[in-house]
Amino acid sequence: MKDNQVKTADGKVFFDSNILVYYADESDARKQKIATALIKDAIDSGSGVISTQCLQEFYNVVTKKLLCDKQKAKKMVEMFSNNLPVVKISVPLILSAVDISIKSQFSFWDSLILSAADDTGCATVYSEDLNDQQIVGGARIQNPFAA
Repeated sequence: MKDNQVKTADGKVFFDSNILVYYADESDARKQKIATALIKDAIDSGSGVISTQCLQEFYNVVTKKLLCDKQKAKKMVEMFSNNLPVVKISVPLILSAVDISIKSQFSFWDSLILSAADDTGCATVYSEDLNDQQIVGGARIQNPFAA
């Protein structure tokens, strides 16, 4: 396995929205290549999971910050949602996120990602923004771009 590849065979993996954004971000070829490989591997193996929150954040970031065409961004949202199971954010997930936020001091939005990952039994949460290698619930946070 190459240094920039992460093994997904150990269980389900959850993608934070920033990984989805790098899939579309042509300004950082290294991160785009890693994100694309992770997402493709997760689709091929059936191991990837995302949430409605991730899709919303993805669309917002790529259209506002990356200035991606809205129709192109919509097609990527459709591709992600057609190929990866999507967790719908519910009141129980929100309450769990509040508990995670209180215990961990993570922001509510980051805690909602972790809540959704925990609820779906993901072993790994891929995120650039969270504490690399920290375990929250049953999932290990992994920054796939870390050296």
